[in-house]
Amino acid sequence: MKPLMRWQMGDPAKVYEQIEEGCRKRARRELKVDPFGAIWRKGVIVMTRDESEQIEELLLTWYYWADAHREERGYSRVSPGFQYADSSDVHEDDDDRDARLNRYVAEQVDACLVALPVELRAAVGLHTANRAAGNEVYRNPRCSPEEQHRRYQQAKLDLLPLLRRRDLVKIAA
Repeated sequence: MKPLMRWQMGDPAKVYEQIEEGCRKRARRELKVDPFGAIWRKGVIVMTRDESEQIEELLLTWYYWADAHREERGYSRVSPGFQYADSSDVHEDDDDRDARLNRYVAEQVDACLVALPVELRAAVGLHTANRAAGNEVYRNPRCSPEEQHRRYQQAKLDLLPLLRRRDLVKIAA
């Protein structure tokens, strides 16, 4: 058992008030999400709703790319001599260009996600998988849904400067 501090041995009502004040201070330091989509920290907007939506869109693009990008098992379908050969763009249409652009964006987002800690990457993966499924299908057994959401918001905050550096998120004016 931990010994009590001097202020904890006083009037129980005052001790309770001080403990509650400490809890309120800790809660103020944590992230606050307003109902309109902005993320606040210590009374200052850290990320606007527009930036948050841009990051959500980039993460979904990354998720669809990562879901389709699976390692091949067995022999390759391409001859080793022609593995890196490019086909010409003569017969390319808009869908091919969009797919190539999405692949480029997803690779950039993937490079940013690698810089995050494992817990935050897992939170991003679970949230985007649930969003792609359209329902709350996937869960993390190691944390509560509130903790999962807090980790996801923290991951978005950590991703914001990385994505800005790569010019993937436009700065809201």
